[in-house]
Amino acid sequence: MVHTGVRLARRFTLLSTETVEVPGIDRFRAHDERLHRDVIVDIVTAPSPSQVRHAAGVAARVRDPRLLRILASGRERVAEDSVTYVVTDVMTGVRLSELLAERRLTARIAGAIVGDCARALGQALSEEVHHGYLSATSIAVGDNGRVTIAGLGIDGELALQAGIGRGNDEAADAMALGKIYVAAITGRESDAATERDVPEDLGTRARALCTHVMAGTGPKTLAEVLSALAPVDTRILRHFSSVVRDMPLLPRAMRAKQARDKKRTLRAVGGLTVAPDAVARADHAVQEVWAEQHSDPDLRAALAQVDKATETSDTGHDPRAEISEPDALAAQLARIASQVEPGLDEPAHAPEPSKGANELHDLYEFEEMVDVQNVIAAPSIWEAVLERLHDRWPKSETITQRLDRAHDRANRAGPIKAAPVLLPLFAIIVIVVGVVAFSMLKSPLTEDEVSPRQNTYPVFTLSPSPSVTASPTASADASDAE
Repeated sequence: MVHTGVRLARRFTLLSTETVEVPGIDRFRAHDERLHRDVIVDIVTAPSPSQVRHAAGVAARVRDPRLLRILASGRERVAEDSVTYVVTDVMTGVRLSELLAERRLTARIAGAIVGDCARALGQALSEEVHHGYLSATSIAVGDNGRVTIAGLGIDGELALQAGIGRGNDEAADAMALGKIYVAAITGRESDAATERDVPEDLGTRARALCTHVMAGTGPKTLAEVLSALAPVDTRILRHFSSVVRDMPLLPRAMRAKQARDKKRTLRAVGGLTVAPDAVARADHAVQEVWAEQHSDPDLRAALAQVDKATETSDTGHDPRAEISEPDALAAQLARIASQVEPGLDEPAHAPEPSKGANELHDLYEFEEMVDVQNVIAAPSIWEAVLERLHDRWPKSETITQRLDRAHDRANRAGPIKAAPVLLPLFAIIVIVVGVVAFSMLKSPLTEDEVSPRQNTYPVFTLSPSPSVTASPTASADASDAE
């Protein structure tokens, strides 16, 4: 049996267990010693683990930043058991299931989240991969506005083996997105929602989508979801944590919050029931005692003189002489707390140790830098033009589709394409060289270039003086010849 502390593939050390709503797996939070960060390790307990591992391998081929990355999968023997595992990244951000349990989303924000999910699943559809068991638990929104989907392909296979799957096809994913959208804008489960729960200011296409979802007749494709929610603008999801605080609470969440606040109004300390402000005063008194015990004696004496000079007014009245009832109660609580909990001689809020190099490692990852760059990215010129056209003709499907493609290209994370920059630069260089060459051809030639300078030679050559006489051998040869 797999438990915390086990090390898989000589790389992943299991740290703690995690809750999971998908059947057929045991989830652990682990540490990746190669990447030096935490990951999620799912131990497959389904009847056919090889099929789950195959689904993970197929899903790992889909490259999209909105789909939670699958790092590894394999089979290993632990003790006497053969274990199949799948390793994925840790999902960051606000879980959509936790958000929908407390708040109701506006139609624009819900459309941005669900529409971006439809785009990501459309990218997986081009690779013939489906999610198969999509729910609000599988979706998270980061503070940078990025929507993340977990469990691509894997959750669908696990659900089918458990007998609770809705089908591993495009229609199942589209219907799941429609139900999530209805639950987000109505604050109720899609099966229990009615027409009266739909906001009155909802658009015509989005209202038609909700009607089909509540009737169980659609949508059938991801394109229908995108068309009903277009235009999908994910820029409104940036700084999502602050956006969430402005969303209205659901009635049940409001009642639960009021009950928690009422429960925190009175708190029992040492057998006394007191208000929270008195407890805060007692904690402050304990902190003062601790600071006085650990401070420099000379400094305490100097501060005492300063306090004595500042607290006494011109009339000789000492404000400390008037002690209110809450202050007396706070002092009593401080004495009780020091008797009940001897460990209060240390400060309650100790300073946090500085982070080491390993904890700061993730701050320098390339993906984090890409996220920061995406946050400050401005819309392209073509995207701005299409937005104006869509405002003028909102019912045009052609403009809507082109706007979605332009926005998807503008927000797609990937390598820099140098061709759009290099081709115009090359064309400019060719034009400049052509202009310079043409100007050189049109300029007149100088005299030196027409008749190049020639070397001049003298009319005659000088002979050496005196003249050279013939050698004796040459003279003899000449006499013999005569």
